[in-house]
Amino acid sequence: MKIRILPILVVGIMATTAFLSSCLGNDYGDIEYPSESSITSFSIGTLYQTIYKGSSTGKDTIDTVSYASHPFIIDQIHRKIYNPDSLPKGVDITRVPVRLSADYDAVYYVKDGKDTIWTSADSLNFTNSVTFKVMSFSKLQNQFVYGSPYVATINVHKQNPDSMVWNNFENRKFADNINLVEQRTVYREGQIYVFGKDESENIKVNKIDIKNSGNWNAIDVSSISGINIYSATAFNDDIYFVAGGKLYRLGDTSTPIGSVTDITNLISTYDDKILAYKETDNKVIAIDADGNEISGEESSFVEGYKLSGRLSAVTTTATHNSSLWRAAVMINNPNTSENDTTALVFSYTSSDSEWIKYQANNPATCPNLKDVTMISYDNKLLAFGGSMGDDHKAFEYFYSSTDNGLTWRKETGYICFPEEFGKEGSYSCVVEDNRYIWFIWKDGSMSRGNINRLTHLRQ
Repeated sequence: MKIRILPILVVGIMATTAFLSSCLGNDYGDIEYPSESSITSFSIGTLYQTIYKGSSTGKDTIDTVSYASHPFIIDQIHRKIYNPDSLPKGVDITRVPVRLSADYDAVYYVKDGKDTIWTSADSLNFTNSVTFKVMSFSKLQNQFVYGSPYVATINVHKQNPDSMVWNNFENRKFADNINLVEQRTVYREGQIYVFGKDESENIKVNKIDIKNSGNWNAIDVSSISGINIYSATAFNDDIYFVAGGKLYRLGDTSTPIGSVTDITNLISTYDDKILAYKETDNKVIAIDADGNEISGEESSFVEGYKLSGRLSAVTTTATHNSSLWRAAVMINNPNTSENDTTALVFSYTSSDSEWIKYQANNPATCPNLKDVTMISYDNKLLAFGGSMGDDHKAFEYFYSSTDNGLTWRKETGYICFPEEFGKEGSYSCVVEDNRYIWFIWKDGSMSRGNINRLTHLRQ
């Protein structure tokens, strides 16, 4: 049994005054309460709990779980008892065994509007708060009287802390009501940028301020030719992209920066560098924020594969050595056949000189979903995508990896999409710094998801 009694509140109980006066302004009226009428410890016992399977095939079960060590606070000044850490969703609090200690053994609780003597064998209904009263002898009144009542509350999560919650923003539309047939999204300091192509193959860039619930605003890039929309990358408080083989920084100027040339795409960023891809050499180089190549950091990409188009990349510190970094890249299989049913994942560690491709088509790979996307979220990699025919519906499941993309498993728990999720046409996705996942649909409407537990940790 664990209990926390607020130290400052204990002083009120140990005061030298013999009685505490209280005008409750309720049914208790004006009463002088004896000081020796306190509850000194409080805990609960084993409760019934629904164990959610969270899948289409699994069935929820009911089991018993002991919460005897779950901490409760006794606020002796305000006469409140409560658990600061809510019990999990699914815990049944309609029949709760209670263990408590008091100055006197005569403890009562209010049931159906009447005072009922409490015993340790009782199971109490805490759907609403329960009022407890301790009876003690008043020398002044020369009789037994109730002390000031306690209101006990058991807090329970209304939603599972590991469940994914979604909100839709249907009224957000791109500037000029355009629809994008291809797109890429990046996030920077409360703003989301979408680079895309409209139905006429025109390059469009839209920006929205999500912290201030703004609307989409167009950014004119018509003077820049040869933009690779999939190269858009947030780095050092700026947005970078590739056009005509050169590096650009999004802003007022339409001129390239730095000396690097012949780059095809931007892959990812790490510390003070951007990883850039050169298709002509099938190599990955590192460039700085000013567009100059960093010598000694060139690596060869996997022969027979390219990183010219849509890709998803995550770069992290290597788990086995903090001085190294690792990059994982996911793309669609461009030559999909009946025997090629999985997305392609490539990996690189900064101590190596070559990229490797993880083995495809084994039971622990990610399906080759339409416009497959990989993100880093909740200390794992998550992948998802649109429909690829009868085998996989659009956004039916998340697929997760905890080993940097080597193996994948279907998420059948609470990390899931709502049934109505997903639209026809293009989409893009980004994770912002408040642990929200944003999906941008072809018309600029948006969906935002987050795990309850992560929202709680942020507060």
